Amino acid sequence: MATYSLLDEAWIPVRPTLGGPVQLVGLREVLLRAREYERIDDPSPLVTVALYRLCLAALHRALRGPKDANQAAEWYGNGFPQEAIEQYLNTHAERFDLFHPTQPFMQVPDLTLELEGGKYLSHWSRLGTEVGSANTTPLFNRAGRPGGERSDAISPAEAARRLLEHQTFALGGLIKRFTTSAKAAPVATLALTMPQGRNLHETFCLNLVAYDPASDAPAWEQPVRTVAQLKALYDSKDDLSEVVRGLTDHYSWLSRAVRLHPEPDESGQTLVRFIGFAAGVPYQNTLDDTGKTVDPMVATVPMRSDPKRTTPIPQKLRREQLFWRDVTALLPEPQDAQRVVETGKAAGKVSLVKGVPPRAVTHASEVLRELSQSQPKAELTRAEKIAAMRAGNAPTRSYQPAIPVNIYGQITDQGKAFAFRQERYTLPHAYVADPQVFTNEVSKALEEGKNIGSGLRQAVRKLAYETLARGGEREPHKDDVSKLVDQLPAEANFWARLETPFRQYLRELDSAPDHARAQWQRTLTRTAWDSWALACQGVGEGAAALRAQSIAKGILVSILKPLKQEESK
Repeated sequence: MATYSLLDEAWIPVRPTLGGPVQLVGLREVLLRAREYERIDDPSPLVTVALYRLCLAALHRALRGPKDANQAAEWYGNGFPQEAIEQYLNTHAERFDLFHPTQPFMQVPDLTLELEGGKYLSHWSRLGTEVGSANTTPLFNRAGRPGGERSDAISPAEAARRLLEHQTFALGGLIKRFTTSAKAAPVATLALTMPQGRNLHETFCLNLVAYDPASDAPAWEQPVRTVAQLKALYDSKDDLSEVVRGLTDHYSWLSRAVRLHPEPDESGQTLVRFIGFAAGVPYQNTLDDTGKTVDPMVATVPMRSDPKRTTPIPQKLRREQLFWRDVTALLPEPQDAQRVVETGKAAGKVSLVKGVPPRAVTHASEVLRELSQSQPKAELTRAEKIAAMRAGNAPTRSYQPAIPVNIYGQITDQGKAFAFRQERYTLPHAYVADPQVFTNEVSKALEEGKNIGSGLRQAVRKLAYETLARGGEREPHKDDVSKLVDQLPAEANFWARLETPFRQYLRELDSAPDHARAQWQRTLTRTAWDSWALACQGVGEGAAALRAQSIAKGILVSILKPLKQEESK
């Protein structure tokens, strides 16, 4: 019988703190020697964040905490209790065997290839978003659909990584295995936010939010699921969707029933070619009713497209824009709120629907604030001393002054994934020192950008309308105006050119906040006029176009006037 211990086999890709190529290590080494590695680094952002969530779940359970940010700060400076981690991993070692005959890691053991005449047989590529999943667009998924004539195989290490990815990001849709349509994984379409430390140990501490172990249990501590149990969930006339027990249950939800089937190759090495595959444990989403999410990596925001909705929705990545334009979703109240006029019994009542930032980001700032106030500097390990000297830094350990934040997720449309994304932004020390003051400043800067972008859009639409009107000779149809606006690159150019200046603005808020603000406003003005020039080039230089430019330009002048007045003070 094949065995593959995820605790000791090399399968998690990590980048060493001292530099060098990515290495593969086991879960035990990642958790016990975390300071020796800079980060988990898989080519797929989805695999990377799924591996982080596995590590965090194991640490929460092994350490039974932290109880608060103070304890996480203590671990940050002094390290984890190694004995507690070793004892936990040894206690549950069998459940971390990828091919265990009766309790394989995060799988359904009796979902065999032969079951019901091979009804559940599938190719391993079903587990990978960009390598064969049925829930992707052909352009993104160049490997084609799962099954068919494919017979290639992968290593157990790759199979384990893909298993975690799919359990975390499986999209809902047609499946015809236990049920017609399976539900999506709890965070399948959400933007996952994760603060980053200077090494893996710091990253873990920044993301180990306050945790109550009571009643919670990850998949490997729960009884093994069987085919009969899962069928009963779907055959029942009642909705037997399950509510998450707690944080680590959420991190390790069995979104799909999977059974990896190992086989030897010609040299005797174990490979995975085929899997058993079916619907998993149906997840009961309580977010719609409560407006709260148990996942600390997820922000909630008001639903701008529905002015009547009185509960927020989870933050998602958007196809049309990068996350920096939504960065206020990471910040404290009242950074993201909208007023809603209620209907029904409370008709006419005005409620303020407020977003909630990810607990992981809030927790990271609390940990670093605690360290800045009370944590003594600790002795560096030899590896950290060498890394510090190579970077030209003083060889003492202290808290990091800023918080790099990684954003992970996949972008979907009508149940199909067409891209995954990983973005990184740094919240400066100004955020750690005083989150509310920082929030007010950044919110104002982004609001200025949104107002100017909106004014630019209005000016370009007026430009298109007047150009087509030919000096009042005709009344252009609104669809023709919209088509011409879509052909003019003004607004897209405006936002694309602001990403780098916004990052620079965030970075300078620590050293020169007044200069950062002034420079941001100058950049907004200059970029707006450059984008307007592109729109004017797009309509040409005829008499009608020049007249249209003269009329529409006033809208942009008006929207930029407040910035000009502030700059002249």
